[in-house]
Amino acid sequence: MIIRVACLILFLPLFVGCGVTSLYNSANYSETRLGVDLLRVTFRGGEPPLAGELCLLRCAELCREAGYSHFEVVDSETGNSLDGFASPYPFHRHYHLDEPFVQDRPYVTKTIRLLKDHPEIGFAYDAREIEGSLRRKFEIKK
Repeated sequence: MIIRVACLILFLPLFVGCGVTSLYNSANYSETRLGVDLLRVTFRGGEPPLAGELCLLRCAELCREAGYSHFEVVDSETGNSLDGFASPYPFHRHYHLDEPFVQDRPYVTKTIRLLKDHPEIGFAYDAREIEGSLRRKFEIKK
């Protein structure tokens, strides 16, 4: 029994910070302004469909921050990228094949057009609804 409790105490911190909230931060998303009302938003990390939903959340945030109410996705791209990172192990510095470790990270990129109102023709997301819905779903606070 004591061993089980000790293992729980040791390994619990590994799982506590691994939720969506810790994944949704500025280290995992980026945006590029392509025009006055056109943005390209990328989210890296998580697994599909989580990455796509978190990319939509960021699109909704940017839309509202810019003073718009709706956005339409004019282009969408998904894939994986290989990111290298240095070894956290001290002995790795002295290894003769000093190559970094590699991790495969999914990404979703959406090019969005910001709109003041819902368009008469076509589909557009309501930024307020998307942001509220996804924040509740993943328990992400502002």
